[in-house]
Amino acid sequence: MEQKIKILLADDHHLVRKGFRALLEELDGVEIVGEAANGKEAITLLRNGARPNVALLDYEMPVMNGLEATVEIKRDYFGVKVIMLTMLQSKELVQEAVEKGVNGFLFKNTSLEELSEAIRRVAAGGTYFSSEVTITLLSKPAPNPEATLLNLLSERETEILILVARGLSSAEIGRQLFISPRTVDTHRNNIIHKLEVPGIAGLVQFAVRNKLV
Repeated sequence: MEQKIKILLADDHHLVRKGFRALLEELDGVEIVGEAANGKEAITLLRNGARPNVALLDYEMPVMNGLEATVEIKRDYFGVKVIMLTMLQSKELVQEAVEKGVNGFLFKNTSLEELSEAIRRVAAGGTYFSSEVTITLLSKPAPNPEATLLNLLSERETEILILVARGLSSAEIGRQLFISPRTVDTHRNNIIHKLEVPGIAGLVQFAVRNKLV
């Protein structure tokens, strides 16, 4: 007799969890060995002796989300495979999930057939990423409208923008760059004009948004 694939299911929405359970119970060769409302509860179940082959983890959960739970599972529970479930079509999330070691990734609008295929493939030691996940990974990031503005700045202006954002005064910047405070002020005013921001506060916000500090 074929051994059943043991499943741990974690989702903070009770109705969603019950819906997935009902779907899973339609599959032959699958057995649910635990349900959790967040990642911490899932880890507690494992700590208390639950031994699933596959953990189906929602990403967005309170207390401990699916990625945080994945890190602990991969570190402490060798052999437990993880399939991440989410409604968020985020390239960054998929990439981070892969880096954390998930074995599969599905969006919650998946079909019963695809869910079954993902579970069986992952349980057998493979990986499964739905076609929609692959499309999300291949999608180009949205263009940053401020990147063009940033390219308008000279190297020296970019230096001064970063130092202003770090809270340095014109005198301190002048000493660091071996120029006069008045020259710093001139550069700063030019930067404000080029970036079309409201003064020093606008420069700081611009630098933070563009990860210059």
